[in-house]
Formats: sequence, C-alpha cells, structure tokens
Amino acid sequence: MPATRSSGFGPRLTAFVADLGLLALFLTFGLTCLNIFVQVIVLVVGIFREANNQLGSLSHTVGAPESGRLTTDLVDLGVALVSALVAGVVYWGALRLRRRFMHLFVASSYETFVSKRYLISRQGGRLVSLISVVSVLGVAVGVMALIVVISVMQGFDQTLVKKFMGVFSHIEVRIDSRFLPDTNMPKERWEELLKKIEQVPEVTGVAPILNHQTAVQLTSGTEERREFAMFRGIDPEREKNVTEFLGYVEKGKAIPEDREIVMGAELARRLGVDVGDKVVVIGKIVATANRTAPKTGQMTVAGIFRSGLYDVDDRFVYTTIPTLQRLLLLDDEINGIHIRIKDPERVNEVGKELLDILPYGYGYVTWQMINPQFFEALWIEKVAMFIILLLIVLVAALNIIGTLVMTVVQKTRDIGILKSMGAENSGILKIFLLHGFLIGLLGTSLGTVWGLRLCRFVQTDIDKIFELPPGVYGLDRLPVVIDPGIIALMAGSAMVICIVASIIPAWQAARLNPVEALRHDG
Repeated sequence: MPATRSSGFGPRLTAFVADLGLLALFLTFGLTCLNIFVQVIVLVVGIFREANNQLGSLSHTVGAPESGRLTTDLVDLGVALVSALVAGVVYWGALRLRRRFMHLFVASSYETFVSKRYLISRQGGRLVSLISVVSVLGVAVGVMALIVVISVMQGFDQTLVKKFMGVFSHIEVRIDSRFLPDTNMPKERWEELLKKIEQVPEVTGVAPILNHQTAVQLTSGTEERREFAMFRGIDPEREKNVTEFLGYVEKGKAIPEDREIVMGAELARRLGVDVGDKVVVIGKIVATANRTAPKTGQMTVAGIFRSGLYDVDDRFVYTTIPTLQRLLLLDDEINGIHIRIKDPERVNEVGKELLDILPYGYGYVTWQMINPQFFEALWIEKVAMFIILLLIVLVAALNIIGTLVMTVVQKTRDIGILKSMGAENSGILKIFLLHGFLIGLLGTSLGTVWGLRLCRFVQTDIDKIFELPPGVYGLDRLPVVIDPGIIALMAGSAMVICIVASIIPAWQAARLNPVEALRHDG
C-alpha cells in the first residue's frame, strides 16, 4: 500500500476538522481582501465626488458632507487593512502548522492524502503555485459574478412582477365574446358574483372594474393634442384591497371625485397637463339625426401617478366607475372583476375553482396571461446572462487544466514511485481528480462568499458608488434577491466544470509508464 491507512475514526475526524478550520480561515482572509477592494473603490468615488463639489460650488460648504464621508471611508479602509493583516497572519500560520504536522493527519485513503499534500505543499516550484492561485481566483471571480448579477436580475424581476401585479391584479374575470355577444355585466349579476368570489378561501380581495380604450385630448386655442389611453373605472374602496394603483400617485389626490381622472405621468407629460387642468375625453359613439358623433366629456386631472412600468404610465387613466359609465352611456354595468389571492403563483388552481361558480360564457385571465411576452423576455434574459457568465468559469477551468498538466509534469517521478509501490491507474486518476476538485472547491467557496458579500454591499451601501435615478427606474437602489436554490445551482455548475476540466490531465497521469516515470529527471 503506498501510504498507511488511518487506523481509526479519530485521526480522520481530526484531519477533517483541521481542513474545515483551514478552509474557514482561507475564506475569512479572502473576505477581508475583498473588503479592502470595495473600500478602495468607495474612497476613490468619494474623492471624485468631493472634487466635483469643490469645482461646482463657490464655497466649501457644499463639499462639507462629502468631506465627512471621506473621513469615514478612510477609517473603514483602515479597519479593512488591519482585519486583512490579522486574518492573513492567522491563515498563513495555520497553513504552516498544517504542512509541518501533515503526517499526523493521515487521511482515510492515500489518494486523498497525496492530493491535499500537492495542494498545500510548497514543493514543486513557484510557477505551479502561482498558476494554482490564479486558477482558484479565476473560479472565484466567475462564481462571484454569477451570484451578484443573477441576484440583482432576480431582484429586478421580482420588483417588476410585483409592480405588474400591483397594476393588473392576480386574476380578472371577464365575459368571453366568443360565447356571449355583450361583454358588459349587469349590476345584479356582478354584485352576485362579487359575493360568491369572496367566499373562495384563497381570495383576499375583489373589486369591480370598467375598462375602455378611448382618446383624451387637450384643446388650447387652435392647437389640439390628442392621445389614446386605456381608461379604467374603479371602486376606490374595493380597489385598494386588490391592486396598488392608489398608492402610485405622486402628485394630487389618489381618489378622484365626479368628473375627475388620475393620469399616468408619461401620458400627462406628452399631453402637457398638470393637476387641475381640464381635458376632453371621448366616449361612446352615438347616432344623431344626420350623422354619428362621439359623446365627449370634460374632466379635471385630479392626480398623476407613476407605477414604474412605462407602458402603464404612458397609457393608463383611472376614474370612478359612475363617471366612466356616464361617458359610455351604461346603466351600472361593468366588464371585469379584479381578484387578489394569497399566493400569486397559484392563480391557475384558483382560476379552475372560479370556473365552478362562474356562469356560462364567463372566463378568467391571470396576471401571467396579460403580457406573456414580458415574462418570457425576463426568463430568457436571465438564462442568457447565466450562460454568458458561466463562460467566465469555463475560462478559469482552462487554468485548472494548465495547473494539473504542470503538476503532472513535475510529479512524474512521484507517480512512478507510487506505481512501483503498487498504486493502480485508478488511484493515480483519483489523486489528480481530487486535486482539481479541491481547486474548484476553494474557488467556488471563495466566489460564493465574495458574491454574498457584494450582494450585501449592493443592498445597503451601493449609493456610496452610484445612485439610480428614481424617475427612470422607479427605484432608488438596486434590488437584490438571494435565492439559496439558484446559488446552489451556480456553485454546483462551477464545481462540475472544474471536475470535468480535471479529467484529461488526470487521465494522462494515470497512463504514465512507471519505468519511464522513474527515469524522469524532474
């Protein structure tokens, strides 16, 4: 046997605990190094902001807050440097002890023992050690980029979906025009449906709505501006339990009164109107003695809302149901019922339950059906970014191949000795596969820790580097959602790539002729 197997459970447990402790110290040291990098960037950005403030002001008063922040950033950088120094000293001390007393921690198999010795031993040349470090850092940077970018994209996705559902509700009950010619619901029918739908266990809110696509125009002297818009008549008391439309108002009042409307910010900008202005809304087309003409009504802009979704802010207008009913010459009729449920992901199951209580010709539309291209684009974008960033890990895996090839070249005599002592090809193969696995494990672990640290920084302190314009994105900071399942998938993908990259060099090492290996001069 090439190496002595452990005679009991104690040495194996001791070796495992020692390796875990060394890994923890390595990750701690790597984390403190990342903190230095982050604090340097924050400090540089702060210096540039201070310079811009000084150039843009006649006095130093404007730059005073930035000066105070620069002092704090310098202190934080000093703390990060001291922490990295302490962590580095502790880590290198523990590594030296592990090397010195490695013979006391005999692993359960000689393959594991030899592969770990190749990883932490200083023998073999500085070049191999440097390439090993580069390989670990390459994997770490790739995994870190994956975690940060996908977490931010996940945050944006969930924020957009939340805004989307805040506008369109979870489920909307409508009349299918293929079965019934009149898509408007009489008052007796929709009031009865409201009571029935409220009894469904998953339902948390129900509200009647009246949708109508029409035109709104502003007449100013001889100049006329007209824009098409989607009008929505709502019951404010019920609607606040279903959507968040009323909470998006940024100017004026959220609840319109008779002959008042609340308009999207982009639509108001294109029309050139503000709170208190009068607009003309085109209603139902009616026939007169000589011709047909649309019914129009003059309404006051009571408020302006901004949902964060451009299409909504550019096209939507809401008012009360009675106001829109008079414009359309309807008698207490509506054409939809908004429904909010406990779990938005269960809309299809709840929709099937609703079909049991809905009359003939009635159907439902979920928030996923309203704009499927939007959600499909979000999914494709996330998958594409995952694949692109995974290429970084693939490039790092090429470094692992180079590291293992050079290790095989320098350890050729060792391989020959092991084979002459009875080691089989499978054992040699396992040694170098484990070597590649350990490099991947170190890189993936470090990248995961770095990625989580940067996600935390993005959540809390990203404004120290840049600020999002709320008027453009509807957000004042980058949203981050850390999904353990997605992180595990990314880490697992990186590990698989590293292991696959180790196969070719390990296979070449296993095929070495022991006689030729012993004649090697390395």
